[in-house]
Amino acid sequence: MKCEHCGKNEATFFYKSNVNGHVTQVHLCQDCAQAMGYTSALRRSMGPTSLFGDDFWSRPFSLLEPFMDSFGSRMLTEFPEPGQPEVLEQPVRQEKSAGLVDKAQQEALRYECKRNSLQERLKAAVESENYEEAARLRDELRALPTQP
Repeated sequence: MKCEHCGKNEATFFYKSNVNGHVTQVHLCQDCAQAMGYTSALRRSMGPTSLFGDDFWSRPFSLLEPFMDSFGSRMLTEFPEPGQPEVLEQPVRQEKSAGLVDKAQQEALRYECKRNSLQERLKAAVESENYEEAARLRDELRALPTQP
């Protein structure tokens, strides 16, 4: 179905109004609906202003309206069509314990640190020709278990 206003684009916005039994239907494309103010009016009618009336919420939220209009128009274009694969990536959920290390990982880290330290000391002892110390460090490395 084509847009009733411009007749060029596909109608993606459908608005139906019933005032005192008089039903009005409008089929518009996204650009025409935004230009005619239907999207901002719809957003306001579905928001918190519809609960208490315009005077209650209009002043605090009037500063946010330009942001809401740009955010809403961007959101409407990003939703995938029905039956199409989802375009937006889901945000990665971070667990509460992200960054924490459990006991098994702590033991593995201690083992790696000790092993690396002994290997460096062994290399330094061999380079300085301290063979007694190098032999002791070599034996200590061999005595370490292969896994913590």
